[in-house]
Amino acid sequence: MLQRDYGVQLAQCRFLVADNCAVNRRLATLMSVPLVGCASHRLNLAVQADMASHEEDLAAVQALMVKLRTLTQSAKLRLKTPLRPVLRQDTRWSSTFEMVRRYLQLLEFLDAEDDDLMDLLPPPAMNKRLQALYQELCDIESVSKALQGHDVDLLDVREWFDELIAVKPQYGRYIGPRANIVHNPDFEAGCYEQVKSIPPTSNVVERFFSIARVTFGHQRHGLLPRTLETILFLRQNRSYWDATTVDNLS
Repeated sequence: MLQRDYGVQLAQCRFLVADNCAVNRRLATLMSVPLVGCASHRLNLAVQADMASHEEDLAAVQALMVKLRTLTQSAKLRLKTPLRPVLRQDTRWSSTFEMVRRYLQLLEFLDAEDDDLMDLLPPPAMNKRLQALYQELCDIESVSKALQGHDVDLLDVREWFDELIAVKPQYGRYIGPRANIVHNPDFEAGCYEQVKSIPPTSNVVERFFSIARVTFGHQRHGLLPRTLETILFLRQNRSYWDATTVDNLS
Protein backbone atom coordinates (compact mmCIF):
# COMPACT_ATOMS: atom_id res chain seq x y z
CA MET A 1 0.00 0.00 0.00
CA LEU A 2 2.84 2.41 0.80
CA GLN A 3 4.40 1.88 -2.59
CA ARG A 4 1.10 1.88 -4.47
CA ASP A 5 -0.55 4.89 -2.84
CA TYR A 6 2.39 7.03 -1.67
CA GLY A 7 5.41 5.87 -3.64
CA VAL A 8 7.23 5.05 -0.40
CA GLN A 9 9.16 1.90 0.43
CA LEU A 10 8.97 0.34 3.89
CA ALA A 11 12.73 0.72 4.20
CA GLN A 12 12.29 4.52 4.02
CA CYS A 13 10.36 4.59 7.32
CA ARG A 14 12.57 5.90 10.12
CA PHE A 15 10.17 5.64 13.07
CA LEU A 16 6.63 4.63 13.98
CA VAL A 17 4.26 6.83 15.99
CA ALA A 18 1.47 4.93 17.78
CA ASP A 19 0.27 3.98 21.23
CA ASN A 20 2.32 1.53 23.26
CA CYS A 21 0.23 -1.61 22.81
CA ALA A 22 1.94 -4.94 22.16
CA VAL A 23 0.93 -5.03 18.49
CA ASN A 24 2.56 -1.68 17.71
CA ARG A 25 5.69 -2.58 19.68
CA ARG A 26 5.98 -5.83 17.71
CA LEU A 27 5.40 -4.01 14.43
CA ALA A 28 8.17 -1.51 15.19
CA THR A 29 10.51 -4.37 16.08
CA LEU A 30 9.75 -6.17 12.81
CA MET A 31 10.34 -2.93 10.89
CA SER A 32 13.61 -2.37 12.83
CA VAL A 33 12.58 1.20 13.66
CA PRO A 34 11.97 2.90 17.03
CA LEU A 35 8.39 3.25 18.24
CA VAL A 36 7.57 6.77 19.37
CA GLY A 37 4.87 5.97 21.91
CA CYS A 38 1.89 8.32 21.73
CA ALA A 39 2.48 10.94 24.43
CA SER A 40 -1.24 11.32 25.13
CA HIS A 41 -1.55 7.58 25.66
CA ARG A 42 1.43 7.49 28.02
CA LEU A 43 0.12 10.45 30.03
CA ASN A 44 -3.26 8.76 30.31
CA LEU A 45 -1.63 5.60 31.69
CA ALA A 46 0.39 7.62 34.22
CA VAL A 47 -2.63 9.55 35.50
CA GLN A 48 -4.85 6.46 35.62
CA ALA A 49 -2.26 4.65 37.73
CA ASP A 50 -1.96 7.65 40.06
CA MET A 51 -5.74 7.90 40.41
CA ALA A 52 -5.82 4.46 42.06
CA SER A 53 -4.74 6.06 45.33
CA HIS A 54 -7.81 8.34 45.18
CA GLU A 55 -10.27 5.61 44.21
CA GLU A 56 -12.32 5.75 47.42
CA ASP A 57 -12.96 9.49 47.05
CA LEU A 58 -13.66 9.22 43.33
CA ALA A 59 -16.04 6.30 43.83
CA ALA A 60 -17.99 8.39 46.34
CA VAL A 61 -18.33 11.25 43.85
CA GLN A 62 -19.33 8.82 41.09
CA ALA A 63 -22.08 7.34 43.29
CA LEU A 64 -23.36 10.84 44.05
CA MET A 65 -23.35 11.78 40.36
CA VAL A 66 -25.32 8.66 39.49
CA LYS A 67 -27.91 9.60 42.11
CA LEU A 68 -28.12 13.17 40.81
CA ARG A 69 -28.97 11.84 37.35
CA THR A 70 -32.18 10.20 38.57
CA LEU A 71 -35.45 11.85 37.57
CA THR A 72 -36.26 13.22 41.01
CA GLN A 73 -32.83 14.63 41.82
CA SER A 74 -32.30 15.90 38.29
CA ALA A 75 -35.56 17.87 38.51
CA LYS A 76 -34.53 19.38 41.86
CA LEU A 77 -31.13 20.33 40.52
CA ARG A 78 -32.58 21.89 37.38
CA LEU A 79 -34.45 24.42 39.52
CA LYS A 80 -31.15 25.70 40.94
CA THR A 81 -28.61 25.48 38.11
CA PRO A 82 -28.29 24.52 34.43
CA LEU A 83 -25.25 22.40 35.29
CA ARG A 84 -25.75 18.66 34.85
CA PRO A 85 -24.00 15.77 36.63
CA VAL A 86 -21.02 14.21 34.84
CA LEU A 87 -19.92 10.59 35.11
CA ARG A 88 -16.38 9.37 34.66
CA GLN A 89 -15.33 6.72 32.16
CA ASP A 90 -12.79 4.01 32.87
CA THR A 91 -10.66 4.53 29.76
CA ARG A 92 -9.94 8.26 29.92
CA TRP A 93 -8.62 10.15 32.94
CA SER A 94 -9.99 13.40 31.50
CA SER A 95 -13.50 12.20 32.35
CA THR A 96 -12.39 11.92 35.99
CA PHE A 97 -11.17 15.52 35.82
CA GLU A 98 -14.51 16.64 34.38
CA MET A 99 -16.44 14.74 37.05
CA VAL A 100 -14.45 16.24 39.94
CA ARG A 101 -14.74 19.73 38.46
CA ARG A 102 -18.49 19.37 38.01
CA TYR A 103 -18.91 18.04 41.55
CA LEU A 104 -17.12 21.07 42.99
CA GLN A 105 -19.31 23.33 40.84
CA LEU A 106 -22.50 21.61 42.01
CA LEU A 107 -21.53 21.45 45.67
CA GLU A 108 -23.16 24.77 46.61
CA PHE A 109 -26.47 23.65 45.06
CA LEU A 110 -26.71 20.32 46.90
CA ASP A 111 -29.06 20.12 49.88
CA ALA A 112 -27.33 18.43 52.81
CA GLU A 113 -30.75 17.93 54.45
CA ASP A 114 -32.11 15.92 51.52
CA ASP A 115 -32.77 12.40 52.82
CA ASP A 116 -31.89 10.85 49.46
CA LEU A 117 -28.51 12.61 49.30
CA MET A 118 -27.55 12.73 52.96
CA ASP A 119 -25.71 9.40 52.95
CA LEU A 120 -24.00 10.07 49.62
CA LEU A 121 -22.58 13.55 50.20
CA PRO A 122 -18.80 13.41 50.82
CA PRO A 123 -17.69 14.67 54.27
CA PRO A 124 -15.60 17.86 54.65
CA ALA A 125 -12.31 15.96 54.89
CA MET A 126 -13.02 14.24 51.58
CA ASN A 127 -13.98 17.55 49.98
CA LYS A 128 -10.63 18.96 51.03
CA ARG A 129 -8.83 16.05 49.37
CA LEU A 130 -10.92 16.45 46.24
CA GLN A 131 -10.06 20.15 46.07
CA ALA A 132 -6.35 19.30 46.24
CA LEU A 133 -6.79 16.58 43.61
CA TYR A 134 -8.60 19.01 41.33
CA GLN A 135 -5.71 21.47 41.49
CA GLU A 136 -3.30 18.70 40.51
CA LEU A 137 -5.52 17.60 37.65
CA CYS A 138 -5.76 21.19 36.36
CA ASP A 139 -2.00 21.22 35.81
CA ILE A 140 -2.12 17.86 34.06
CA GLU A 141 -5.08 18.96 31.95
CA SER A 142 -3.07 21.92 30.65
CA VAL A 143 -0.35 19.53 29.46
CA SER A 144 -2.94 17.18 27.98
CA LYS A 145 -4.50 20.01 25.97
CA ALA A 146 -1.08 21.22 24.84
CA LEU A 147 -0.41 17.74 23.44
CA GLN A 148 -3.39 18.20 21.11
CA GLY A 149 -1.69 21.09 19.30
CA HIS A 150 -0.75 20.73 15.65
CA ASP A 151 2.70 22.26 16.05
CA VAL A 152 3.85 20.18 19.05
CA ASP A 153 7.07 18.22 18.59
CA LEU A 154 8.94 15.56 20.53
CA LEU A 155 11.20 18.12 22.19
CA ASP A 156 8.22 20.03 23.60
CA VAL A 157 6.76 16.83 25.03
CA ARG A 158 10.01 15.83 26.69
CA GLU A 159 10.22 19.21 28.44
CA TRP A 160 6.60 19.03 29.65
CA PHE A 161 6.97 15.45 30.84
CA ASP A 162 10.19 16.23 32.71
CA GLU A 163 8.38 19.05 34.53
CA LEU A 164 5.54 16.70 35.48
CA ILE A 165 7.99 14.08 36.74
CA ALA A 166 9.70 16.72 38.89
CA VAL A 167 6.36 17.35 40.62
CA LYS A 168 5.08 13.75 40.60
CA PRO A 169 8.03 11.32 40.39
CA GLN A 170 5.68 8.31 40.15
CA TYR A 171 4.74 9.45 36.64
CA GLY A 172 8.23 8.50 35.51
CA ARG A 173 7.07 4.89 35.30
CA TYR A 174 5.15 5.80 32.14
CA ILE A 175 6.42 9.14 30.81
CA GLY A 176 10.10 8.92 31.74
CA PRO A 177 12.58 8.64 28.82
CA ARG A 178 13.72 5.22 30.04
CA ALA A 179 10.42 3.91 31.35
CA ASN A 180 9.72 0.20 30.84
CA ILE A 181 6.92 1.09 28.45
CA VAL A 182 9.37 2.81 26.08
CA HIS A 183 10.19 0.69 23.04
CA ASN A 184 13.62 2.20 22.40
CA PRO A 185 15.00 3.99 25.49
CA ASP A 186 18.22 5.06 23.73
CA PHE A 187 16.21 6.79 21.01
CA GLU A 188 13.86 8.37 23.56
CA ALA A 189 16.67 9.67 25.79
CA GLY A 190 19.22 10.50 23.10
CA CYS A 191 19.84 13.60 21.01
CA TYR A 192 18.59 13.57 17.44
CA GLU A 193 18.99 16.52 15.13
CA GLN A 194 15.54 16.01 13.55
CA VAL A 195 13.69 15.71 16.86
CA LYS A 196 11.46 18.71 16.09
CA SER A 197 10.16 16.95 12.97
CA ILE A 198 8.90 13.89 14.88
CA PRO A 199 5.21 14.00 15.91
CA PRO A 200 4.90 13.01 19.58
CA THR A 201 1.32 11.72 19.47
CA SER A 202 -1.02 9.78 17.21
CA ASN A 203 -3.93 12.12 18.03
CA VAL A 204 -4.29 13.26 14.43
CA VAL A 205 -4.76 9.64 13.34
CA GLU A 206 -7.31 8.98 16.09
CA ARG A 207 -9.28 12.04 15.02
CA PHE A 208 -9.13 10.78 11.44
CA PHE A 209 -10.49 7.38 12.49
CA SER A 210 -13.33 9.12 14.34
CA ILE A 211 -14.22 11.02 11.18
CA ALA A 212 -14.02 7.79 9.17
CA ARG A 213 -16.35 5.97 11.57
CA VAL A 214 -18.97 8.72 11.41
CA THR A 215 -18.72 9.06 7.63
CA PHE A 216 -18.88 5.35 6.98
CA GLY A 217 -21.77 4.96 9.42
CA HIS A 218 -23.90 7.64 7.77
CA GLN A 219 -23.07 6.87 4.15
CA ARG A 220 -22.27 3.16 4.13
CA HIS A 221 -25.06 2.16 1.74
CA GLY A 222 -23.91 2.28 -1.86
CA LEU A 223 -20.62 3.99 -0.99
CA LEU A 224 -17.70 2.75 -3.06
CA PRO A 225 -14.33 2.40 -1.28
CA ARG A 226 -12.74 4.93 -3.62
CA THR A 227 -15.53 7.44 -2.92
CA LEU A 228 -15.13 6.98 0.83
CA GLU A 229 -11.38 7.52 0.52
CA THR A 230 -11.93 10.74 -1.43
CA ILE A 231 -14.45 12.10 1.09
CA LEU A 232 -12.14 11.35 4.01
CA PHE A 233 -9.18 12.90 2.22
CA LEU A 234 -11.12 16.12 1.61
CA ARG A 235 -12.42 16.30 5.19
CA GLN A 236 -9.02 15.66 6.72
CA ASN A 237 -7.45 18.38 4.55
CA ARG A 238 -10.33 20.85 4.87
CA SER A 239 -7.95 23.71 5.75
CA TYR A 240 -6.34 23.51 2.29
CA TRP A 241 -9.45 24.05 0.17
CA ASP A 242 -12.72 25.99 0.14
CA ALA A 243 -15.62 26.81 -2.19
CA THR A 244 -13.34 28.98 -4.33
CA THR A 245 -11.05 26.02 -4.97
CA VAL A 246 -14.02 23.95 -6.13
CA ASP A 247 -15.21 26.75 -8.43
CA ASN A 248 -11.77 27.01 -10.00
CA LEU A 249 -11.82 23.30 -10.79
CA SER A 250 -15.29 23.44 -12.31
